[in-house]
Amino acid sequence: MSTSAGPLCHFAHMAMGTVFEIWLAGEDEAYAGQAAQAVFSEVDRLETLFSRFNPASDIARVNRLGAGRALRVGIETYECLKSAESVRMDTQGAFDVNVRGMTASRMEKASKKGMFKKRISPSPIELVKESAGFEVRHIRGAGRTVPVGVDLDLGGIGKGYALDRALAVLADWQIERVLLHGGTSTAVALGAAPGAEGEGRGWPVGVGGTWDFPGMPRSIVLSRRALSGSGTEVKKSHIIDPRTGNPASGHLAAWASHESAAIADALSTAFMVMDTRQIAKFCREHGEVWALVIRGDGTFRVFNPDLLA
Repeated sequence: MSTSAGPLCHFAHMAMGTVFEIWLAGEDEAYAGQAAQAVFSEVDRLETLFSRFNPASDIARVNRLGAGRALRVGIETYECLKSAESVRMDTQGAFDVNVRGMTASRMEKASKKGMFKKRISPSPIELVKESAGFEVRHIRGAGRTVPVGVDLDLGGIGKGYALDRALAVLADWQIERVLLHGGTSTAVALGAAPGAEGEGRGWPVGVGGTWDFPGMPRSIVLSRRALSGSGTEVKKSHIIDPRTGNPASGHLAAWASHESAAIADALSTAFMVMDTRQIAKFCREHGEVWALVIRGDGTFRVFNPDLLA
């Protein structure tokens, strides 16, 4: 339902266990409503592919794969898993959609042996693109007496991917001024917000949560970029370090901005796991990434600040 009149229309929709909201600027209200419905239909479609609780979804079927078996999946599942694997490799295993696949006992055993500590573990799945389509294969693993389990959970990247797909839908509708988010944790924007302050600059989006330190940015302006945040304010220490099997420690919250909402979504989770030195190195090597981290000692760091200045 639209909640506004004039140049800004607002719509909301429940999906993926949270609320997606969209603000469209400078569009006829009826046209904006049709475009928003197209976006929400796409998000619902992706949920049927990504939900680990839907036994018919791509992800649930991958999770049931036996070692050495393969499964044909849709291009969306392939792309999302491909992005997840890219972030996993770039962050040296600080982000992993298969963290649930390592049982508590196996992770404890591996941690004692130092197998996962600060190292990237091999993935138990292989993504294959063929002329006939896309496949996910459960790798047996050379020399493994017990294959690594597969229990994929796209909770740290799926909503971001859905927002990227939403922008693709809106491009078909020729909409160029929009802000949308999934559950407030990840947002993406195009064009300029209405009003003198935002006109020509983008959409102001808040960062920093409830923390407020002198000199810390309280908002950034997004246009053709995404912002994602992770933290301990709501769910406490719920993020697990895939390299050790232990809860993430050291950071109270982290925000990441990237052109891709999926990448930003995954990086905000990874930055909760990585220490400040590792994040600094990552951002030096990836100049397209902006980041803000609230550290456990009550200080903050901003990385690549000029990117969104």
